[in-house]
Amino acid sequence: MNRMRLWRSKKKFGEAGRQVQVSVWTPEQDAELTRELCSRVAEPTERGRSLRSVLRQQLNRRRTIYGRWSGGSDWKAELDGPLIGRWWFLRHIGGRILGPYGTHIELSPDDSETLSLRLEQVCKKELENWVKERKLTGVRRDDTGVVITPHQYRVSGDENTASSGRPIDDEAFAANEAQIARTALQEAVDRRKPPFQDPSIIEYEGAHGFPSYCQVAHRRHGERVQFALIHMTYGGTSVTNMVEDLATLMRQQFYPKVDPGLIDWFDVEPPHTYYLRPDLIIHPVRMRHLNGIYSDPEWDSQEVSPDWAAFVEKVIARGQKARETAQAIPQEGPEKPVAI
Repeated sequence: MNRMRLWRSKKKFGEAGRQVQVSVWTPEQDAELTRELCSRVAEPTERGRSLRSVLRQQLNRRRTIYGRWSGGSDWKAELDGPLIGRWWFLRHIGGRILGPYGTHIELSPDDSETLSLRLEQVCKKELENWVKERKLTGVRRDDTGVVITPHQYRVSGDENTASSGRPIDDEAFAANEAQIARTALQEAVDRRKPPFQDPSIIEYEGAHGFPSYCQVAHRRHGERVQFALIHMTYGGTSVTNMVEDLATLMRQQFYPKVDPGLIDWFDVEPPHTYYLRPDLIIHPVRMRHLNGIYSDPEWDSQEVSPDWAAFVEKVIARGQKARETAQAIPQEGPEKPVAI
């Protein structure tokens, strides 16, 4: 056995905060490999945190998960190690299928072998289709900057593989990773734009910064202001879940000089915005306010005036017409934005 210590200098990784020294035992023949693995796992970086998150799934399991497949949020398959048998007859010792309604099926070695072959066929087919659709068969490409040995991936005449700007040290690599993440996030935000343009639509940040949007309808009514926050299908974080924040934002944007107590707020669900709700629902919302900031919303069930309901319906109808016009024009991107 070879005893070794795992540690990181606080001076070198000042952002890591408090450090804890860890000692481990490992078989002598695996000492160097274990040292490298532990160093990687212990990194106080995003790379280290990601690896710890993946490895955490293996804890408290009597078997090691060799492979995991997911069919969305409903169906999952896991294949366990170790592999049993001789080199010419290796099979997973077992696995499981997890599904809806409490489905949990533990697999025998034969079941695991059959399922593994079927999953491989499906995976092979989809990978081939993806590559062929993009005409990348036989092409070596790395335009992400992840590979740090460009000479291994260059192909004569292929501009995508001839880049000499790949990062060659950890600092440059981390900067490149951050740039990839920013670009991907911006693309996701761009895809979360409202499905049509209309002056009644406002965009806002929902839960965890999720890009969201809703319609608004507002008017002056005597000495007061009536303001409706209208739900939209696939609009993201719903009006109901952040009505006080939206009310604060909308007052600052549309009626900054109106006393917060002189604005009547309404939470509006158009027909069929959500399943099994075929009617227009308008709930008055009462909130406390201090220094222009609303809080503690309470929904009321009292009837609203017919003329205000008609005003809101007119705004909703205008938005629906704009949506239908936009849907008639072919557009790229996902048909339905992700809801939260």
